[in-house]
Amino acid sequence: MLHFINSFEIGGTERQAVELLKRLDPERYDVRLAALRNEGPLYKEIETLFPDVPEFPLTSFYNANALKQLTRLRRLMVREKIDILHAHDFYSGFLGAIAARMAGVRVIACQRHLQLSDRKVHDLGTRVIHRLARRVLVNSEAIRERIVEQGSARAEKIVVVRNGVLNLGAHAGRVLDLEASLLPESEIIERAGMQAGRLRSQGCFQRIGMVARLQPVKGHRFFLDAAALVLRRQPGAQFVLVGDGPLRPEIEEHIARLGIANRVHLLGDRADAGLLISEFDLLVLASLHEGSPNAVMEAMAAGTPVVATEVGGTKELITDGETGYLAPPADAEALAKRILFALGDEANRANITAAARSRIAASYGMQRMVESVEQLYDELIDAS
Repeated sequence: MLHFINSFEIGGTERQAVELLKRLDPERYDVRLAALRNEGPLYKEIETLFPDVPEFPLTSFYNANALKQLTRLRRLMVREKIDILHAHDFYSGFLGAIAARMAGVRVIACQRHLQLSDRKVHDLGTRVIHRLARRVLVNSEAIRERIVEQGSARAEKIVVVRNGVLNLGAHAGRVLDLEASLLPESEIIERAGMQAGRLRSQGCFQRIGMVARLQPVKGHRFFLDAAALVLRRQPGAQFVLVGDGPLRPEIEEHIARLGIANRVHLLGDRADAGLLISEFDLLVLASLHEGSPNAVMEAMAAGTPVVATEVGGTKELITDGETGYLAPPADAEALAKRILFALGDEANRANITAAARSRIAASYGMQRMVESVEQLYDELIDAS
């Protein structure tokens, strides 16, 4: 079988794909790998397993190069006698599904978002992928319901396999000094000799983090507006943004306009995001819509309380007041109130984080995810 992915940049889809590729049983499956672009730090984790990754670079779907890459991909599948194409993203899914149909190869197409964008071309492309795929693999009931509602795939074609959480609970209780990561140089000097634990115990500051790609759907603007409101009540709080993306200049300007630059720290993409999450006092996700957020699952597994917007698959993870805290989307004031409530909810925090860890352990283990995907492969192979 051939796995096909856009790239190996840091992201939820890429992380889940890499972890799956590490764990697939090599005695049961002859697994190959291809990419639109062999770029990104996550490739190093599987380089020894897949030392030669053919690339099929796209500049557009509307030029001669697209036809060239389509032809190359079809030839590869025929030459390598591929039985199943497992496409992990929209662009690899679109190119891969068409090439696979031309080569007589069955397609598993992944969708890990409720809506890729508002562009009609993305909606049309999604419908093409779903029509050509033998199975549509999603990671939440919310996505399955959206696909059925939109009519782009029949319910019996859709398979729900929840994301796997890496190293379940491995970071819980771990103490990590993040001063050099979270604070600008001036503050590091100012705080020299001070221990983070002592400051936190005295209520001097709290670390409130958000781990998400810097793009509109993640709701960073509402998170920052909420941060400004929280700082009126908690002036020592530190807000940490982990992730990068096209909105970074706009986000930096917004932080400056709010006058909170000395309390907001943009770390960019981080390979150690899981460790950072485990050291936050609170993880916040302000998404406008969401499939199944890895950052929320990792925080729940690590014992970090979560405040998230009540959208999509997030509602399958968090029951308000039981496994975390929910707020309406696109409402900075409501988000700020929920953040302040969560920070002060000392009486219930231990019960909430324990219940969150139990929910993740029961339904989101990495091995369970791998076994579910392997079962899907076996069903398609047996049906041939």
